[in-house]
Amino acid sequence: MQEGLITSSEEIDYIVKQGYAEAYHDPARFRRMEEFAEDPDANSPIWPAPRGPQVSLDEEILQARAVYADSFEHVKSLMQAAQGGAVDVAASQPYVESIVNSLNRNVDALISLSKLKSSDEYTYTHSVNVTIFAVAYAHYLGLSEDKLHLVGMAGLFHDFGKAFVPQEILNAPRQLTPQEQEIMQSHVLLGYNQLKKVENMHPEVLQGVVQHHEKHNGTGYPYRLAGKKIGIYGRILSVSDNYDALSAKRVYKTPMPANVALAVMYKMRGQAWAPGYVERFIKMMGIYPVGTPVQLSSGERGIVCRSNPSFPAQPCIMVAFDPAGRPVKPCALDLSKQPGLEIERSLSGNEAEDMDITLLLSKCDH
Repeated sequence: MQEGLITSSEEIDYIVKQGYAEAYHDPARFRRMEEFAEDPDANSPIWPAPRGPQVSLDEEILQARAVYADSFEHVKSLMQAAQGGAVDVAASQPYVESIVNSLNRNVDALISLSKLKSSDEYTYTHSVNVTIFAVAYAHYLGLSEDKLHLVGMAGLFHDFGKAFVPQEILNAPRQLTPQEQEIMQSHVLLGYNQLKKVENMHPEVLQGVVQHHEKHNGTGYPYRLAGKKIGIYGRILSVSDNYDALSAKRVYKTPMPANVALAVMYKMRGQAWAPGYVERFIKMMGIYPVGTPVQLSSGERGIVCRSNPSFPAQPCIMVAFDPAGRPVKPCALDLSKQPGLEIERSLSGNEAEDMDITLLLSKCDH
């Protein structure tokens, strides 16, 4: 998922080893090697360097679980109290701060917990999940610490307007009619108009809220903004919102496995998002994000417990079940050191019901 020059057969071998099957060539951007060397900007890093965790996953996972639970309860009470009048934005700051701090300590902990909640209260879990993805992504893109808090606040409030949408439309277990779809889409301006009344509300937060359904090609809503008219907060929120919507369990649909959701989003590159935005998000998440339940080519089942940026298709797996489906003592397998063993497929939510993902993640560094 990285652009640049391919200059030797050794580089092609390395790309193949990482699990990639295709490379895209753009003739319009073709450069001779000598021209590339003369361009001072050509050798600057296009992709941010991944950050290492401050603490191990097993250290952070329990704390992250508490952070997620507290944030969920806060969003629930916030949305339920929304129609009462004034919005207490300041009360949300400690929750955003706790999410930022947990992601700083170990980004995989909260991200792996984002898919464990049931579909019953999707509106609340979605707001927490989008906050987690958006803050992690903003950090990956190199935004400063103070801007991470603004991204987090925008994530927490991005669907605030849904508090004013009728429940029967919000939780309809079917496809909405065109009229209902129009009412659903009104949540963006309903939330924005409430939040802009708040004293000292940061314009960056308002940008994220009002632009999270805009699309790079101008087909989004509510203003059909296109290209550079969509700000970085709107772009970050849009990518994060789409990923959670595709991979979440809903009353009317089963969740897409993370890698399938990312593949769907990749096909939307250049249309829904400016070039580079979804590619960078995929690079951050990995082909198989931590916490993804998988089946190996051996028939064993487990979860991804550690990503492998050098070889994205060969992460570390915590095996929990043998090929016959019997529980085994959890053990870690680094696929990059297991020739011939690979991920056969991601498991659906139903297939992974017997796995205690939090428990398995807590054993990842043991």
